[in-house]
Amino acid sequence: MKFGHRIQGKVEAYDDKGRGIFDLDGEKKEGYQLGKGRVAVPFSAVGDELDATFLKRDSGVKIAKIETIKTPGPDRIKPPCPHAGVCGGCLWQHLDYDAQLRLKKEMINRAFEKAGHEERVTDVMPSDDRFYYRNRMDYVVGWLGQLGLKEYGSWNRYLDLTACLLLNEDVPKILDIVRALIKEFDLEPWDAVSHQGLMRYVVIRDGKNTKERMVMLVVSDTKRIDDNVRAVILDRLGPFATSLLIGEQPAITDVSYVKSSVALKGESFFHEEVNGVRYTIAPNSFFQTNTHMAAKLQNIVLDHITDSKTLLDLYCGLGFFGIAAAKKYPSLSVHGFELDAEAISLASQNAETNGVADRCTFGSGPAEDLSWKELDVDTIILDPPRSGLHPRVVKTVLEKAPKTIVYVSCNFHRLVDELKEFKSKYRVESIAALDLFPQTPHVEVVTKLTLL
Repeated sequence: MKFGHRIQGKVEAYDDKGRGIFDLDGEKKEGYQLGKGRVAVPFSAVGDELDATFLKRDSGVKIAKIETIKTPGPDRIKPPCPHAGVCGGCLWQHLDYDAQLRLKKEMINRAFEKAGHEERVTDVMPSDDRFYYRNRMDYVVGWLGQLGLKEYGSWNRYLDLTACLLLNEDVPKILDIVRALIKEFDLEPWDAVSHQGLMRYVVIRDGKNTKERMVMLVVSDTKRIDDNVRAVILDRLGPFATSLLIGEQPAITDVSYVKSSVALKGESFFHEEVNGVRYTIAPNSFFQTNTHMAAKLQNIVLDHITDSKTLLDLYCGLGFFGIAAAKKYPSLSVHGFELDAEAISLASQNAETNGVADRCTFGSGPAEDLSWKELDVDTIILDPPRSGLHPRVVKTVLEKAPKTIVYVSCNFHRLVDELKEFKSKYRVESIAALDLFPQTPHVEVVTKLTLL
C-alpha cells in the first residue's frame, strides 16, 4: 500500500494510543485499496464508518487520515475548537466526555489484565474543567512564522492557531500580538531543519488560583532583541502578564526549556497555591498541569501516608507532595530528591515559605544514582516522568522495603510493568485514576502499596 491509497472501514476499537482501529479484509471495492492488516485512524471514534487515506506504517500498523465520515459512531460529537482533528493538542475532542472517561477506564484495566494483574479501577475521577484546564502551554513558532502547535503525529508541520481551548480564553490575543511583533520587527522564525533563526516558542504559565501569569518568549539569542524591541514587547504584552520574560535556548534541540532568561516585567518566577500550600515556580519548573485536579491528586496521596513518620519524596520537583505532607502532618520528616538542581533550590524556598523548612531536606541528582539510598524512611512517594522508573531505582526501593509506597503514574503502561516487580514484596492496597488531561487519552493513576 502506497501513500494516498484510499481505505474504507468501520472503527471497531481503540488502541493503546487512543486512536480508532479496524482490520482490513484484503479485498478491493469501488476503487479503494483495502489490503490486509490493522489500521489506526487518529481522531476517529468507535462506530465511525469512514473513508480514509493511507499515510505511513508505524510498528506494523497502517496509519490513515480521515477523509469522510459516512456514518458517525454513537460517542462522536462536534468538537468546539476549529483546529480539532488536526492539532496535536487534543486527540479526543471529538468524543463525548463521558465516553472519554469510560475509555480511559477500559484502557487502564486492559493494561492491567494484559500484564497479568488482578486489580482494576472502578472509575476515573472526572476533571472539574473540560476546557481551559491547563496551567501551561508551550506554543511553537514555525519556520514560516506560524504560531501555535504542531499537527498530530508530526514534528515539522505547524498550525497557526486562531483558537485554543486548553489554557485560557485570552491566549489567542497573546499569540496575535507575538505574530505582529515577528512581522513588524522581522524577528526571524526558527527553522528546525537548518537550525537557523531567532523566535522559537511562546510559553504561557498561569497561576489558576493566584491569578499570576508568566509569559516567556523563547529565542535562540537574547542579544538579537535590542532595547527598542524589548520596550515594545513590554508595552504590548505587559498587560497580559505579571511576569514577562525573554528566555534563551541556543541548542539545536527542539525544546522550550531555557538556559537563561531576563525579566522585562516582574520577577523570573510566579506563584501558585494548592490546598493552602504556596509554591514559587520558575520558567523551567515542572508543575502538575491541571491545577484544580492536582489538588485532588495531592489529597489522595496525602491520605495514603497518614501513619508515616519519615517520608522520601522521590522525583519531588518543587516539593508538591512533600511540602504539603509536612504541612498536614506536624510530626512528619520529609526528604526530597530531584534531578533538577533549580527545582531543589525552589523546593527549599517553598518549604521555608510554608513554615516546614525545619522538617524538610532536599537533594539533587539523578534518582538512579541512588544518593538517597542510605535514608531510613517508612514511606516513599514515587512520581517519575512518563518514561517510568529506572531499574536501579526499583531494585533499591525493594531493598529498602519501606512499609508504604505511593506510586503516582502519568503512564499506566509503565506502571503495570513495574508492579510485577513490586509485588514480590508488596500488595496493592488501592488504585485510583484521575482525569488530569481531558480531551486526550492520558490519565493519572495513584497506587498505594503496602509491605507484605
